[in-house]
Amino acid sequence: MHRAVRLRTKFLLSLLAVTAGLTAATLSVVSYKVQNRVRQSFRDELHNSVDTYKTFSQQRETSLIRSAQMLANLPNVRALMTTEDRATIQDESFSIWKLSGGDLLVLANRSGEIVGLQTRANDFSRAQAQTSLRRSLEFGESRNWWFGGGHLYEVWLQPIYFGAADQENVMGLLAVGHEIDESKAREFSRVVSSEIIFQCGNTVVASTLPPIENVKFSKLLNMDAAQHDVTSELDYAQERYLVTKVRVSSAGELPVTLIVLKSLEKSTVFLNQLNRILLALGLLSVLAGGVLVFLISHTFTQPLSDLVAGVRALEQGDFDYPLEIGSGDEVGRVTGAFDRMRRNLQKTQEEQKQLEVRLRQAHKMEGIGRLAGGVAHDFNNLLTVIRGNSDLLLDRGMADKLELRYLQQIQKASDRAVSMTRQLLAFSRMQVLQPRVLDLNATISEMNKMIPRLIGEHIEFSFQPESNLASVLADPGQIEQVFLNLAVNARDAMPDGGKLNVQTCNVLMGPEAASLRPPMFPGEYVLLSVSDTGHGMPPETRAHIFEPFFTTKGVGKGTGLGLATVYGIVKQSGGFIWVESALGKGTTFEIYLPRSEKLPTREDSAKVDQVLGGNETILLVEDETAVRELASEFLKAGGYTILEAKEGAEALGIACSYEGNIDLLLTDMVMPRMSGTELAKTLWKSQSKLRVIFMTGYSEFSGKNGETISGELNVLQKPFSRTILLEKVRQALSCIPGEHQDRTKASGPA
Repeated sequence: MHRAVRLRTKFLLSLLAVTAGLTAATLSVVSYKVQNRVRQSFRDELHNSVDTYKTFSQQRETSLIRSAQMLANLPNVRALMTTEDRATIQDESFSIWKLSGGDLLVLANRSGEIVGLQTRANDFSRAQAQTSLRRSLEFGESRNWWFGGGHLYEVWLQPIYFGAADQENVMGLLAVGHEIDESKAREFSRVVSSEIIFQCGNTVVASTLPPIENVKFSKLLNMDAAQHDVTSELDYAQERYLVTKVRVSSAGELPVTLIVLKSLEKSTVFLNQLNRILLALGLLSVLAGGVLVFLISHTFTQPLSDLVAGVRALEQGDFDYPLEIGSGDEVGRVTGAFDRMRRNLQKTQEEQKQLEVRLRQAHKMEGIGRLAGGVAHDFNNLLTVIRGNSDLLLDRGMADKLELRYLQQIQKASDRAVSMTRQLLAFSRMQVLQPRVLDLNATISEMNKMIPRLIGEHIEFSFQPESNLASVLADPGQIEQVFLNLAVNARDAMPDGGKLNVQTCNVLMGPEAASLRPPMFPGEYVLLSVSDTGHGMPPETRAHIFEPFFTTKGVGKGTGLGLATVYGIVKQSGGFIWVESALGKGTTFEIYLPRSEKLPTREDSAKVDQVLGGNETILLVEDETAVRELASEFLKAGGYTILEAKEGAEALGIACSYEGNIDLLLTDMVMPRMSGTELAKTLWKSQSKLRVIFMTGYSEFSGKNGETISGELNVLQKPFSRTILLEKVRQALSCIPGEHQDRTKASGPA
């Protein structure tokens, strides 16, 4: 026993000696490598800092060039320069400067003389700006550096053209500049985690160092001013710095230099601490290793080997590699945790695949919806021409019975096409929403004509309406979509046939009954009940049916969006939906819509001959020639004076040259180069009381800034008839001037 202890001690001492030597050598090599690596890393960081600034400068240059071009192309800027009045230009340049977002704005006439100057620095004089501008014009580049009064500006020049972008049409020059100051230096310093100095010649214009240090560093750096884009080391105040200098200005311009500094001593303080920690850890590991040599046994290493094998199997995608979790020690707990992690990872991968399938389906549905909306938009223009011209032929009263029958058939076909177009728009969610007080029985009765063909002859359909059913406030198109989705859902639940029963009734929901159908509130409702005798749903399925993409159908047989759409429409209408279902007992959907005290709105066919005309002047703007000509004929027949334009720019020209008063702008929303909303906003600047009607084939029109236009008063949905057009025009001309502007602003994005 004593001999065994001595041998074990010798082995331990030998192991400690070898381990200590290897640890010391390793720590030395690691320390040396880390120091060199840190030094090289700092060099790379300095080069990356320069690259980062170049990238940032390019992005800013692109942004400011675009900003300068947009400012130079503004109509008010061109109009301002044509005045050639210095005082006016100087005063108005302040608003242009604020719009540019820059630190410097200069307006010069075609001879290069500054007529407007705006800057945040009071000590940057007009004379300095004029000298800098002359030098920039001689240099011939759109981007230049200006320096004066201790301020350095990066400036972009943009000619102001009168008409086409031709040198002969130059009427002036616009310059936008950003100042390189202390805030810019500090901002860039935080990004690159280094000290930053900007120099113009030998003058420090911006720095993150204290002012005293700037002067000292400037003298040292100017001694080596010829080297650029090279990382060098500099000793100062018993510290060593890595320095990179790069010239950011072009040859022939002001010598502007970016200097990036990083202190090696401050950045490598942690290495000394790391060396001490590594040394302590090395000694501790030597001692701990010697102890563990005597404690390691087969019972410990074998479970660990099994765990490693399980990890390797997982790397190869094998989730079923057998693992034994017998002991309760650390290795056993780690093995158990690994097994749980492996199962969770397998479950996550399966869920990810399902989500990818749903995402592809959603993208497909979105693409179909956009296609449907685009087709419906163009088709509405064609339907407007077809319906309008048939109305004109009928109004002439010169057709015989056969021709009259042909015209009536054309109108019937166009009406059916309008209905199909609205279904496309409803599918793509681009329909013009028109909620109104309606009779739910009448809406469902109209839909009952197509329901038997939709669900098939193997399903028995019945409708039980309440005779004195109250009115509801909703969009009839949305209610039709709800009813169709529920009918299709019931059809899919009865593949072998069954019964579909639809019922309507008035319901007074008390507090106790409402509490059984959360989150319903007590009150008076109109109930629409859709029941089927299909296979029904278990509770776990019923809890998720209104979630988007949830479906019980096979792959490729359902989108999981039908009931989610139903839920959204009912909620938007202020109602509630409840589901009763059980396996083998069918499903009942109960839709509760709030009652309306008003009577249902009805179309009055007698209005056709009672539409009032007028003698006002209307500016008609429509890029589709046939639609424009048809609308012009309708309006002229109503007694109005019509000014026609095929696009926004032409409309602006007509409005400027027309000597009389324009009472109404009737414009299409979607037009090339300038949308209807942009045209209206431009005209409102000079004619604040101008009424406006927007023509559109769908409601979700987005302008350049994401603005939207909606509302019943100032939106005319295509296709339209002569009666609807004249009614809408008369309604707009009868409202208070300026009301359209307020509604348009209110309907924009929040």
